[in-house]
Amino acid sequence: MNARLLLLITALVLCACTPDDDGLALQADYLKRLSNALDVEPAVNFDVAELVRYRLSARRERLIEIPELRISLLALLVDARHCPALQQQISQRNNSLGKQLTASSRLAYEGDLLRALDSCSEYLRKQEQEELRGTLEQLAQDKREQLPAVFWNALNASPEVERYLRFANQALPVGAPEDSAAQDALAQLAGIGSALPAVLPPSAAQLDPLFFALHASDQGGQLISSLASLTHSLNQASQMLESRQQQRPVCPTGRATERGRILQNIFVKYYAGSLQPYLAQADQRGQAWSDSLRRLARVAQVPNATRQYLERLSADEHSLWAGFQQATVRHVRSWQDLLNSCGLAPGQSGWNGNAANADQ
Repeated sequence: MNARLLLLITALVLCACTPDDDGLALQADYLKRLSNALDVEPAVNFDVAELVRYRLSARRERLIEIPELRISLLALLVDARHCPALQQQISQRNNSLGKQLTASSRLAYEGDLLRALDSCSEYLRKQEQEELRGTLEQLAQDKREQLPAVFWNALNASPEVERYLRFANQALPVGAPEDSAAQDALAQLAGIGSALPAVLPPSAAQLDPLFFALHASDQGGQLISSLASLTHSLNQASQMLESRQQQRPVCPTGRATERGRILQNIFVKYYAGSLQPYLAQADQRGQAWSDSLRRLARVAQVPNATRQYLERLSADEHSLWAGFQQATVRHVRSWQDLLNSCGLAPGQSGWNGNAANADQ
């Protein structure tokens, strides 16, 4: 078997193993059935190429240059017997591994260092060593002022955070269980950033699992893709409903017609029965996700490129999240207007909440 044939077989096997995007398939099926029932031009299905608008800017545009504050000389001044934690942090930073700390590891290190500085300063206060204590307190103040920048570099240089906030090629799978670990990790990171510098960042033992949870989750990027595709699909569907009513009302006399009853069945079986649970799935996860992103966007010293991206995803207006909410409200209103005009809306005499047995 030659190499080209082997590569072709491998590619075919991989394609066969790739799971279908049932989230996009559900939306496409709904739009097709709705256009058939309305007897209007088919909707334009979502093009995944539109997701490029939710691409992160280059990492270099999101990183902050932080002046280096040298602490090596403190090792010669501080008595290791009385400030062992500080001596340990100084040694760790000055060894070969310490000089190669990742951005997220540095955030944890700065918290540990400041706790050690505070502890040693308290000891020196009791010993009335005011000059050295003043040196340590000045260093601690300078370090605290840098914490927001260190925090942002930890997130912006983190492949885990970048992966979670980058759109995926696949929407959320229908009925997928919620990844609460990643949602909680994002919320905790937002809380850590918001509390700086008054509350120091936690140790690596507490920080590392947060970054790992984001790395292990596919649902951050899938949620972005779902919100974008659902916004498109809902607006397409609303446009079909609204244009049909404006040009050729389904029930021109205000009484139920055969087409009106067909549309009622589409509403019950394919909107309320299939699409709406998927909308609720995206909405539930999007609530917590967008709240965490808005909190992050308000953290001090956020780089402009990062703030703009977070706002593009989650701002109260003109964002992916806001657009999804608006499209959801519009679509419900479009259905209400059509069904009300036929006397077939919930609460009206013609309402039938049972889906038709036959496919529409």
